[in-house]
Amino acid sequence: MKKTVLLFASLLVCMTTMAQVAYLQYRVVPNDRQGEFVEKETKYWSKVAKAAIDKGQMTGWSLWRKVGITEEGAPNYVFVNNFESFDKINQNEIWSEENINKMGVSPQMVSTQSFAPTAFDYWMQLEDSAGGAYKYSVVNYAKPASLGGFIEENKTLWKPLHEKNISSGTNKMVSWGMMSTVSPKGNQARFSVLTWDGFNSMADAMNYMRYQSATDLDAGWEEVMSKTKMGEILPDGFEYTILYELVMRIPSN
Repeated sequence: MKKTVLLFASLLVCMTTMAQVAYLQYRVVPNDRQGEFVEKETKYWSKVAKAAIDKGQMTGWSLWRKVGITEEGAPNYVFVNNFESFDKINQNEIWSEENINKMGVSPQMVSTQSFAPTAFDYWMQLEDSAGGAYKYSVVNYAKPASLGGFIEENKTLWKPLHEKNISSGTNKMVSWGMMSTVSPKGNQARFSVLTWDGFNSMADAMNYMRYQSATDLDAGWEEVMSKTKMGEILPDGFEYTILYELVMRIPSN
């Protein structure tokens, strides 16, 4: 099993662990082997993550399952590994014999890369967040014409609205955040920034995602829409909006 950066499976803000950087690893798991994949990752490989977190080598780890199928062969699971900073990442420490031995079995016996390969991975930087833990994550992947403009408008215009809704419970949102891509970058990159909206149930997430007329939205949305420049910053809209369900999170709160 390759000891590439944190392939606990051989990572969706877990995004609630407010570290400054995160490693996202997207995996393609066959439908008929999802049970095996989840069991091996949560029963065994998660113990390596917990050992690293307990020692301060990581700040969080989580596994998320995509809700629904977006395209054939597309990744359907994603790991999120959180760290305080890039300077704090030490692969030798994380992959130490002591940490690996926490599994209680040989790594070869519980490897999942052979049947659930990594489709791609991304290094991300946290830009802003609000709220707390959540079980369902609506992740919006974007490639704005102006990355700086997108980040600044989300911080100054959209975040206050999301904080208000989180506090009031108006739309059942319990978390919001934004991360920018550190690597890979360039024209061929799938996205350069993502935002997430967190909820505690699938119904709450689906109601948030469904079409709503202007009369269904509160006054806060009208004010934001009157000020936003997102039509210029992100003229083609999001590349993809995908709903993820939490499988396991460490720490659990």
